[in-house]
Amino acid sequence: MVKAEKAGRYYALKLYSDDYLNRRGHSCQAMELFNRETELLQCIRHSRIPGCIDCFAYNNMYCLVQEYVPGDTLAALINQGRRFGEKEVGGVLLELLEILAFLHTPDAGKPAIVHRDLRLSNLIVRGNRLVLLDFGLACRIGHDADQAFLQKRLQSKSIRGVSPSYARMRNDLSVQSDLFGAGVVAVDLFTNSIAPGQSGAWEQQIQVSPPLKSFIRRLLGVEENFMSCSEALEYWRNI
Repeated sequence: MVKAEKAGRYYALKLYSDDYLNRRGHSCQAMELFNRETELLQCIRHSRIPGCIDCFAYNNMYCLVQEYVPGDTLAALINQGRRFGEKEVGGVLLELLEILAFLHTPDAGKPAIVHRDLRLSNLIVRGNRLVLLDFGLACRIGHDADQAFLQKRLQSKSIRGVSPSYARMRNDLSVQSDLFGAGVVAVDLFTNSIAPGQSGAWEQQIQVSPPLKSFIRRLLGVEENFMSCSEALEYWRNI
């Protein structure tokens, strides 16, 4: 993502090229990725998802122009030394699930969408609000072309260094992928406060209240799964 300025206004530019994709080991074409993500973003209108402003091609490169969001990603904040306690992690989960509940609910102009790439580097803190970025791996539920494209991509590029169950949940083309991803975001926020050299499960090393621990375990599918983000939100708000 590149920051650009025009007429006193800033924009975020996402660039696609076949050369870059080939170097990263992707079998898909830049135009295919560009067209799919542009089409998907054009049907989303949400204050915590940067909107699609324009798109164009130039010299075998494709550019998606989005709203620029000032602020730091959760990953950047961690690298700057920020540590997240239970109250802050609970707040991140609440905001993230609210965004996901919107994405997962179809309306007249938007299909149900799963993001499928929830991670600290794709979440920006803008003031006291969370903003969700990067829909390159997103999927419209029930959209045959999306599902065929992503299945083909999964066959050519696997997630390295993770357990089969982790890869399976990350690669899922249903809302369960995002519920699992939300749980991973919470665990990643907690585990960055663990001192180097410590080992063992995150919940054994960090003081987490039983309600939040159980909630995260359900998001991860370790305990009884939530069936939707709306169900998870209702559960968390009533704790």
